[in-house]
Amino acid sequence: MLLAFAGLALAALPIAVDPRLWVGVVGLWAVLGVATLTDLFTLFRARPKLAAQVPATAGVGGRVSLDVELDVRSWKTLRGTLRPEVDAPLRTDEDAQVAAADGITLHEVTLEAPHRGRGVVHALWSRIDGPLGLFRRIDRHSVESSVDVVPNAERVRELALAHFGSQPLGGVHLQKRVGDGGELDSLEAYQPGMDLRKVDWKSSARHQQLQVRRFRVEQNQRLILCTDVGRLMADPLDDVERLDHAIHSMLLLSQVALKAGDKVGVHAYGQGPAAWVAPSSGMRQLGRIRRALASLHAQAEETNHVLGVHHLLGRLKRRSLIVIFTEFTDATTAELMIEHVGHLARRHLVVFVALDDPAIEEPLARAPESPEDLAAAVVAGGLKQDRRRVLRRLRRMGVDVISGPPGPAALQLLARYVHIKRRGLIG
Repeated sequence: MLLAFAGLALAALPIAVDPRLWVGVVGLWAVLGVATLTDLFTLFRARPKLAAQVPATAGVGGRVSLDVELDVRSWKTLRGTLRPEVDAPLRTDEDAQVAAADGITLHEVTLEAPHRGRGVVHALWSRIDGPLGLFRRIDRHSVESSVDVVPNAERVRELALAHFGSQPLGGVHLQKRVGDGGELDSLEAYQPGMDLRKVDWKSSARHQQLQVRRFRVEQNQRLILCTDVGRLMADPLDDVERLDHAIHSMLLLSQVALKAGDKVGVHAYGQGPAAWVAPSSGMRQLGRIRRALASLHAQAEETNHVLGVHHLLGRLKRRSLIVIFTEFTDATTAELMIEHVGHLARRHLVVFVALDDPAIEEPLARAPESPEDLAAAVVAGGLKQDRRRVLRRLRRMGVDVISGPPGPAALQLLARYVHIKRRGLIG
């Protein structure tokens, strides 16, 4: 293009200056013509062919990597970009830069998967620049492959392994611990330092020696994972919906509980009941739970806690550990929720999980620099006081409350489950 502009500039000079300038003009246009033909011939000969390997599944909130083989015929390395054509929930923010030499070259195209669902990679568009940059060749390469974006527990599992150490998913082998739980395992001779409250006096009298009761953690206890799928659960936290954070924690906790020998079930509700998986044991139950959780989506309506809790109470016949994932905006709208969670707490052991809201925490974490920042901090402070007031009321009702960012809250939940199992609090 610079050669073309230079030729036009010279052609515009008056002939009276020097007629020999026309020789330069013709030379420049000849060079431009040769460059044009070179770019066109190179791009025509390139004939790019593309093959892409698309994964069948991807974790929500993660990245999807497409392995691309680009076949180009060229005497020189050609540069360009690859742009995917996708449907939601997949998306891409920038094109992949490529450098294609003669033959097959390997490249990687990265997509984001911020929501669960089924996305489709329809095609990949390749844009190859000519060696002199005068022309570009754009081709559409059909792919038509679907990607199921499913719950992804990898982030939380890594945090859990870091928290619990080398013991697999912490607490799976709790039945081997001495002195924990409420189910009698055996008797053993008293040793100095043992808890005298665990001495079995009748057995000690028969054996003429102090005998101490040894306990193990109970198995076959019921754990119900209950999640709200109403409008507020669609709020994003760290670019992932609040509901997805709840699902990740539920998957991890269900895996731990099933390995510990407990029966795990799932109850989801929004405007009405959304999903139910009856409590059962064994690792096959984990597959049923995964399928049920993968089908959940945040609804556009407000949550009906009255109907959701009433439906759950009608299904449970014995005391269980119930873990509730939900969200509320203020103390006024939370009144019905508090009342009916209190009904659950009278008959069952309830753990209430509420993830911190960044919209409330961020204005309070920084010093205000403008009147707008000050107003935002005042409003956020009022909402946080309402939130604390609701959580205090739940604690007074006997509900075990967990609150915090998604990762630490999941670790607190696992630690709380381990504590409940060791102390035999389910009954």
